[in-house]
Amino acid sequence: MRMIRHILLVCVVSVSTITTLLLAPATGAPPPSPVPQRGSAPDAKISGFHLVETKDGTKLWEIWGDLAEVFEKEGIARVTKISNQVTVTLYSDQGKLTSRSDKATLNMQTKDVRLEGNVSATSELGSSLQTESLAWSAEDRRLFTRSPVTLTKGGLVSRGVGMEAETSLERARLLSRVQSRIILDNAGLVTQEVPRDRKGGTR
Repeated sequence: MRMIRHILLVCVVSVSTITTLLLAPATGAPPPSPVPQRGSAPDAKISGFHLVETKDGTKLWEIWGDLAEVFEKEGIARVTKISNQVTVTLYSDQGKLTSRSDKATLNMQTKDVRLEGNVSATSELGSSLQTESLAWSAEDRRLFTRSPVTLTKGGLVSRGVGMEAETSLERARLLSRVQSRIILDNAGLVTQEVPRDRKGGTR
């Protein structure tokens, strides 16, 4: 069993006191990971799971979890919360992102990662997000979600449905129903709805 051995945006806001934030181009989400057949038993269960995945000597991701179930035929490992949330650190040239969720699915063929359930993530520079599902593509090291998402960067809080972003969250695109608010230090709150293009994304 080769795999078992191996396992051992931010939105633009036009406010004079806020600089314009960049939006990344859309590239498309990674394909979903194979799903084990209903009732199928895992080939292995591992408690106190920890795995580091590398490519050409460089870290792709690192994961910690209470329990991992390995499905050899499907080529996936499913890591779940028992008492502590699953922690995944994602690495890219733009920086790293530390995330927590109730469940993570690792595609051991593509090295893609999918997080589900109470997902939160924070970048090295302090940007953060909250959502219910989040996918990460190992090929281009980008984040994707089609769920409602809240993205926070400095004093700017943006909410929308769907997002595509760099791993560092420094360049992000919210896809639809975008609203943003600027929190001013000890000076109240400014709220402004972000303009949307015909496809629902921000301009």
